[in-house]
Amino acid sequence: MSAMRTTLDIPDTMYRRIKTRTAQEGITVRAITLVLYSKWLGDDPQARTPQRVSARKRKAPSWFGSVKVDASLPHDMASVRESIARHHGD
Repeated sequence: MSAMRTTLDIPDTMYRRIKTRTAQEGITVRAITLVLYSKWLGDDPQARTPQRVSARKRKAPSWFGSVKVDASLPHDMASVRESIARHHGD
């Protein structure tokens, strides 16, 4: 099967919610995107079931959860990049 690549501009807050939910459900963003397009197009209902990512592939890194995030700080990509640049090499 051939595939077409595309780029979508999704608001940062929405993408974080999508990424969180797909991670919790063990599926990829690509898989849920294909499910939603299939549903919208009225394709075969079997195509609507996303494949789950194996537990081995979705294992969180050892540092995950140890990072403390200040929710009052901005989390848009520009702010994240700026923070990384400020603290690079600390």
